[in-house]
Amino acid sequence: MGQKVNPNGFRYGITKSHNAIWYANKNKFAANLLEDVKIHRFFEKLTREYQIGNTVIRRDRNNAITVLVYTAKLGSFLGASGENLKKIIEKLKRTLKNKKIILNVDALEIQNPELNAKLMAEAIAEKLEQRKSYRIAQKFAIRTALKAGAKGVKTLVSGRLNGVEMARSEGYAEGEMKLHTLRQNVEYATAIAKTTYGILGVKVWVSLGELRQKIDIETIAKGDKRR
Repeated sequence: MGQKVNPNGFRYGITKSHNAIWYANKNKFAANLLEDVKIHRFFEKLTREYQIGNTVIRRDRNNAITVLVYTAKLGSFLGASGENLKKIIEKLKRTLKNKKIILNVDALEIQNPELNAKLMAEAIAEKLEQRKSYRIAQKFAIRTALKAGAKGVKTLVSGRLNGVEMARSEGYAEGEMKLHTLRQNVEYATAIAKTTYGILGVKVWVSLGELRQKIDIETIAKGDKRR
């Protein structure tokens, strides 16, 4: 039986930046980690509405939290005069249930949403929920990403496809997809589609080509993870 490694976890700290940047001692680590999970889940629910591709959490010495939200709909996320952003911050504070917390949310616009694996996975899942063909949904996403400049794209949909009794998986791949090397800049994301036949899982890999800078393996082995 083959062993699979998450492409993002394989590259975090080496060629890919972490989505949570902070340090805490053992007394605060568990509490901070649970807060991070709640924050990521909160924005996960807003992914389709505001086309959120990624969230990055940062904490300073005073434990003030800054959340960087990468969205393809920056205008609708901020709202008129930032009113919508204020509402989102208030909802997030109520979700965390911590009155002492200092919370800031900064929004950044995604320049090429067609190359974002998370947005691609959600787009495929949304079409599956609309009862569209899983084959056409995957092929359309792949074609769009390749036209936008992706070097390679791979998709996979799993579950009771077309309502059959036995669950199975079917996917497509085009272009280069070198998952075994750290030099390959690969974006990976998953999504779920809630259909009348059950939940379908969607996986998307997007290759943006090889990184220009050289990776010093000996330096990484010594613990210096500078990029």
